[in-house]
Amino acid sequence: MPRPARRKDGMTTEVYTPGYDPMAIDFMRRRTIASHGHFIVPLLKPGMRILDLGCGPGTITLDIASRLGFDGVVVGVDRSDAQFDEARAAAGALPVTFHAMNAYRLELEDESFDGVFSHALFEHLSQPLNALTEVRRVLKSDGFVALRSPDWGGLVVHPSDEKLQAAMKARMELQTRNGGNVYAGRELSVWLKQAEFKSVQVSASYEIYPENAPIVEHIASQLERDGQREHASVWRKWGENPEAMFAQAWFEGIAFKRR
Repeated sequence: MPRPARRKDGMTTEVYTPGYDPMAIDFMRRRTIASHGHFIVPLLKPGMRILDLGCGPGTITLDIASRLGFDGVVVGVDRSDAQFDEARAAAGALPVTFHAMNAYRLELEDESFDGVFSHALFEHLSQPLNALTEVRRVLKSDGFVALRSPDWGGLVVHPSDEKLQAAMKARMELQTRNGGNVYAGRELSVWLKQAEFKSVQVSASYEIYPENAPIVEHIASQLERDGQREHASVWRKWGENPEAMFAQAWFEGIAFKRR
């Protein structure tokens, strides 16, 4: 089973649990600033320079760029360059670029961004404080960081039984083995303070999927890829119930480099 690997340079390479296959990318592509990045909107001002760290297929990145005007700049970075083709094509004249980078070693200049946004990344990092050190480095002195991660401790799956609970536990254990933290949401404020960010603000929200098929297949395929076919089958069977409900807790953390 996949485990975090230690590279020769001492850095950790986590295994990204959702993966980068077309289905996983399509799932992430559903996300917009309205659905998953609403908490950052009041922080965005025309002309800003924003980094979207762990931008995935770039749908939220494009939304951010559309709010900055043509004097602004948005840089989207993610470990896999394979996700960017559609976003690059859709960008048109928007002030946005996409680059493959490691969150622990950003190839970006010191104090070059007004803000750093990161959605659904830190729950997959084994060294969140090291990533936040890089975030601090690239932020201007008055810059902000805005993080959002789920917390599986607040997950509501209904109806449930022992088999479904076992399948849910298997998915959580898979992410833990891969180097992630399924309880990252509640840790965001702690990590921000430990990384010496100031004026930390925390909020929380729930996402309820109007259609279960995307999230069911998203999770089932991860379990199946890990060889856990029985648990994957349980998830898919649960998804056939028209009354099934999947509600996921998300935490948001906003902080400032100096304030």
